[in-house]
Amino acid sequence: MDHHAPDRRPAGGSRLLTVVLAVLLLAVLATSTVLVLERRNEPDVSPQRPADIGAARWQDDVAGRAVLAARRAARTYFTLDHRHVERDMDAMRALGTDEFVASYDAGAAALAARVSEQRLRLSAALEPDGAATELLVADRAQVLVTLDVTTVAPTGRRTAPYRTRVVLDLVDDEWLVAAFEEVR
Repeated sequence: MDHHAPDRRPAGGSRLLTVVLAVLLLAVLATSTVLVLERRNEPDVSPQRPADIGAARWQDDVAGRAVLAARRAARTYFTLDHRHVERDMDAMRALGTDEFVASYDAGAAALAARVSEQRLRLSAALEPDGAATELLVADRAQVLVTLDVTTVAPTGRRTAPYRTRVVLDLVDDEWLVAAFEEVR
């Protein structure tokens, strides 16, 4: 036997590797194609141009209306007066989605009782530049709102700063509160 002759075994292992790699490549291409086509068919995820910070620049477009709705919601949420607490809470309910109202109502009775018993008056003051769009897509917005809340009680007066995230859903061309979160 000649030890210097080249090995002439069939290349079955390399053919199998080539076939496996070709199948994997086809699978990756097919998956990528499906993902790209699905992404094109989702109109609700297209980002919108956010409204600039500053009241003078808000316009009557989707972005501007989202910021204005968030500011109104934050002011309404933090404005309660023991003399008409139910009316104040109804004003907040009018700004929310059904899901938000259900969540809000879960704690409304206890809040109304506390405000009435302690004879509290809460009022919110917003800075002209106190809102910033975090997220804005076709039917959802997240807006950070900063405000000062003044609480007046028989024992005194106190003002505290708050930052809140207002999540809004566009329902029948109107921005409604979907969630309200305090941001630290």
